[in-house]
Amino acid sequence: MGFLSWLSDLFESPEEYGIPSVTLTGQHVRSRGEKIIADYLTYHGVAYYYEAQAMSNDWFIFQHKISKPDFYLPQFNLFIEYWGLVDSPDPRTRNEYVRTMRWKMAQYHRNNIRFLSIYPSDMRNIDYNFRRKFRTVTGFDLPAPPTIANCSICHQQIRDWPLHVD
Repeated sequence: MGFLSWLSDLFESPEEYGIPSVTLTGQHVRSRGEKIIADYLTYHGVAYYYEAQAMSNDWFIFQHKISKPDFYLPQFNLFIEYWGLVDSPDPRTRNEYVRTMRWKMAQYHRNNIRFLSIYPSDMRNIDYNFRRKFRTVTGFDLPAPPTIANCSICHQQIRDWPLHVD
């Protein structure tokens, strides 16, 4: 078994949840919460991999199988997990999800992998919550968003939107 095959096998299939959405960069994500996070990263000029679809051996080595991370920020060697079902109204779904969430967090800790958790309650003020958590995990502030300029011809705003990493 080759390394990439082994790495691919390391990840379980993601659970189906949420309302599929499309980000500002045209990427399909599995929930509105993930869309908000992806658009927030894009706004701040932070490149990301979504659900770790492109893996290489410089990233990390897991000792145990875990599910796919929601986002990986290669510039910061940081994973972001959106725990979107933690508030599920269905007790069975919520309990199973929280059990899986705790297990996954333990895998990150056990393997010394930096990660940041985002919860549905964080979405009320994503900027404040993300910045606070980012600083706690990385030790520095999130970079400022790219500057916005106005086109001298059509006078519309121009932003240098970085694309997600394919």
